[in-house]
Amino acid sequence: MNENNMIVLGVGNILLSDEGIGVHVVNALKERDSFPGIELVDGGVAGFSLINIIEDHEKVFLIDCISAPHDPGSILMLSPDEIAQKEGDRYSLHDFNVRDTIDLMVMRGTLPDMTILGIIPYDTTSYNIGLSKMLEEKFEAIIGKVTEEIKSYFSIK
Repeated sequence: MNENNMIVLGVGNILLSDEGIGVHVVNALKERDSFPGIELVDGGVAGFSLINIIEDHEKVFLIDCISAPHDPGSILMLSPDEIAQKEGDRYSLHDFNVRDTIDLMVMRGTLPDMTILGIIPYDTTSYNIGLSKMLEEKFEAIIGKVTEEIKSYFSIK
């Protein structure tokens, strides 16, 4: 187990606009030095190799762009069980699927305490390193909500 056993992991493809929201959020938190003692990791589109990062920690807070019937910029808190229960649904917009990664860790008996924070995108098809105008306008509110949830999850005052 990693001596720093808490991690906030942002995943996504920053080349496809809002699909990279998890990475943009984690990088913004790093710049603000928001959580000393908690590892903030840009997981990009590392796919199944993220298992090596996730399994090494006791508590994992994963931030990702998800597809769900809500307004862009909405934030959903999901447990690994909720992701696994969505038979046929694919929340993740990556080539790898968060559910597949979780399923593999469950089979290996290595799934840590994990919460998934999913942010609803506006645009995931445009080749654009920045966020869509819609999510850019909501970015500070998203950061505020993410910060609240991370503090709650890790019991930080």
